[in-house]
Amino acid sequence: MILRSLAGVIIILLINFIAGCYYYKVSTSYQPPAEKLVKMSDLGKKFVVHNFMVHYFVQTVTFHEDSLELKLGTPYYQEGEDISPMSPNDVKRYRKKKGDARLLNEVHLYVNQKRVISESAWMVPNSAVERLDIYNHSTKHTTTYSILFGVALIPVAYVAFLLLFLLVMLLSGNSCPFIYTWNGEAYEFAGEIYSGAVYPPLERHDYLVLPGLVEEDGEYRLKISNQLEEVQHTNLLELMVYDHAADQEVMVDKYGVGHIISKPVTPVSAASLMGEEVLPLIEKEDDLVYLGNDPSRDPPLLDGIELTYNIPPGIKTADLVISAKNSYWLDFVYQNFREMLGASYKMWMKRQQDGDPQQMESWSLSQNIPLSVYLFRDGEWVFHDYFNTVGPMAFKKDILELDLSGMKKGPLRIKLESGSYFWEIGYVGVSLEQAAPEQATIVHLSKAVDENGNNVAGNLLKDDALYYVQPEIGNEAELIFPVPDPNGERTIILHSKGHYEILQNPKGPPRVKALKEIRKTGNFNKYSNELMQEMLTEHIWAYEKEQK
Repeated sequence: MILRSLAGVIIILLINFIAGCYYYKVSTSYQPPAEKLVKMSDLGKKFVVHNFMVHYFVQTVTFHEDSLELKLGTPYYQEGEDISPMSPNDVKRYRKKKGDARLLNEVHLYVNQKRVISESAWMVPNSAVERLDIYNHSTKHTTTYSILFGVALIPVAYVAFLLLFLLVMLLSGNSCPFIYTWNGEAYEFAGEIYSGAVYPPLERHDYLVLPGLVEEDGEYRLKISNQLEEVQHTNLLELMVYDHAADQEVMVDKYGVGHIISKPVTPVSAASLMGEEVLPLIEKEDDLVYLGNDPSRDPPLLDGIELTYNIPPGIKTADLVISAKNSYWLDFVYQNFREMLGASYKMWMKRQQDGDPQQMESWSLSQNIPLSVYLFRDGEWVFHDYFNTVGPMAFKKDILELDLSGMKKGPLRIKLESGSYFWEIGYVGVSLEQAAPEQATIVHLSKAVDENGNNVAGNLLKDDALYYVQPEIGNEAELIFPVPDPNGERTIILHSKGHYEILQNPKGPPRVKALKEIRKTGNFNKYSNELMQEMLTEHIWAYEKEQK
């Protein structure tokens, strides 16, 4: 229990860093040409002027033939308090307070000309603009410092335990079968399948894109492995092979429907449900992700992203494409929730074997565990669908079709919503491609050999009553599929179906009152936030006490 608690603290600290800090790089040019300033203005950038010790926002910029006319606004933020002073072409960190994404929309002009502050309009000769700074994300530094955060914050005495805690977290977590693909040299981790199907009634189909899979000797080779304290029951494994044009990709939604993706539209705006700009975090498939706001600042029960897209009129359907994964925090909270069952855990698990799958799905939605999708229709947000949980181990590209019929003219507005810190979102785009892909070529297993040399392919060929069961850590099977003749660019998707049982052995009496309260609509989110605040308060206080 202590190890799990400490693992939870590390996860919270990582959330705090990822949600609260980003790095930016300043590109500096000296004696910038007027054309460059005009371009920045056309892009909607906000100008800030620096003149000796005076720093002001600029309300308006008027460009004349050989000068700029600046109308000044309010004083700029105090350097050293809100941001760090910048050196040319330097890299700095900023904490993502409300409005701090402003830095990525600012253009800083350094002017060498004396002026009187009371002047309403300031005429600046082009020759007096000595320096131009443009702020951009530094993806490399944001990612690097996220990884190094634990070492930077935690005292030396705890650093040796950091990897141990994370390992304990992984080996006792709630996940699902791991899939590995052969890349020509070794097996590499590709993702998880049927995540969240923790009881037989929740057994479901799953569709995982396999971009790294390489043909060798006329075969595709994969591995399915149990790396956690679970009993995994896999009913079906087959490949869906799509050949298509080189400028397209194919994805399959949770209903088993294929979609062609071609040149997805980037949102024109994206803000968290707290109103903070997050567009730079989700507009590209890169190392930046949106996880949530600073957890030490009274986090809301729900969080997500509101997005706006400019699409042509008359579009009846579109595809919402995301790259996302569940957080380790959701995994951690769910473990703690199940621990509250105490000695009644096994009895409770037995009752779930014959539970109502619709009631289970409704409960999960009521607790905001999946990633829900809303469309803005007739002045209000209307629930459209949701993305299934995908597990915490790897980002997964996923897709849902949007029915836009009956939508009024104007921008398309979409909201993604879940419990705070339950999802990490790396990319959100909209594809307007209306063509459907050619029928997939279904490729069945030719062989599936487990760690004992047994061929278990017969249990994985059909959606039937036969299962390949992996009851212990280390159980794995190598999967061999024949390669169909190619006809263009190829996308390969693993179609699977199954469920798994999480092995826990809680002790003591069940916390009946607390369990009943948590099971009420929305209270799982409340429990999550209370647990986070409790752990933050307890362990940060202990850390500060030790430093004294």
